[in-house]
Amino acid sequence: MREEKKRFVLYEYLMYFWKRKQYFLIVPIITMLLVGGAVYFLKKDMPYTGQAVVYTGGVTSPDLTRENNIAARFADEENLEIFVSSKQVKFTKKGNSADEVEQSLDRITEEYEDDLIENFEGRIEASEVYLDSLDKRVIVLQKAIASYNEELEKGLGQDQYEDFTDLLIETEKELSEADATAHRMRSDIEFFKKEAPKTLSENVTKSKSYLKEGAAIGLILGLVLTVVLLALMKYLSEGRRYYND
Repeated sequence: MREEKKRFVLYEYLMYFWKRKQYFLIVPIITMLLVGGAVYFLKKDMPYTGQAVVYTGGVTSPDLTRENNIAARFADEENLEIFVSSKQVKFTKKGNSADEVEQSLDRITEEYEDDLIENFEGRIEASEVYLDSLDKRVIVLQKAIASYNEELEKGLGQDQYEDFTDLLIETEKELSEADATAHRMRSDIEFFKKEAPKTLSENVTKSKSYLKEGAAIGLILGLVLTVVLLALMKYLSEGRRYYND
């Protein structure tokens, strides 16, 4: 009985692949072109992309800091994306030329910044008006306390003394609260003034095509497909030979 010949399967496959090494060139190139081309056309964008980042600072109005409200403000702008993060709004504009994108971004940021500054200055003005009324109230309360103290120094009856004492206590309490509120508002206004809205950055660049990424994926996919294809071809070849024998 003839001794069965020992087989080195891996070596056989490597030799089979080597004899058909042209497949490792042809198939990856085809898949690289197909996948790269598909990604390029599917992801193809307008030639230029501009981005502008605007700092909203102390402005918290929903009309100016919520994405959907800002989008409604610039509803007539085509190919515009808006992203809102903490105290920042990023505008992404796409177009067919760098000048077109730059001019559009300039207009958007200028209008948006004007709206922010109007809200910002309005809040400061309203706060300063309220602070002024508090300061006047403090003066009135201080005069009232001085007047009550003068009355208490006079010879008053028991009932009148108790009434003026109660008034003095309530007025001093109100004065303390008004003075604390005024002090807090001064600090808030000074801090708020440092949080003025402004445009942080603006730039226009060529849009990314993703052609290189698509080609790289196609090349890797092609190599994998080549290995699978050659392995299947060898398997079918051996199966045919076995049944023919």
